[in-house]
Amino acid sequence: PPPHADAGVAGRVDPDRVGVWIDTEDFLHQELTADGRYDETRGGRAHAYQGRYWIDGERIDYLDDLGFWAFGQFDGDTLHHAGYTMRRKDVR
Repeated sequence: PPPHADAGVAGRVDPDRVGVWIDTEDFLHQELTADGRYDETRGGRAHAYQGRYWIDGERIDYLDDLGFWAFGQFDGDTLHHAGYTMRRKDVR
């Protein structure tokens, strides 16, 4: 686990990265919320994974509510996570 991951505290948030991220195949939708939580829809299955996230520079760490850790990497306006390439959905 990341050293900043305290079991009782929400994750570190980057306001510029809050929103819904969608992979290029429209299979994975990942919502990063302003309170340090995430919610994933996979293959149309809502709430497939939920938990907390921490952003440190270009790295994002995830801890789902069942205790599974994962990570991703931001590259400009792209997020790479678990073999998926995602872009943020335009909310305008």
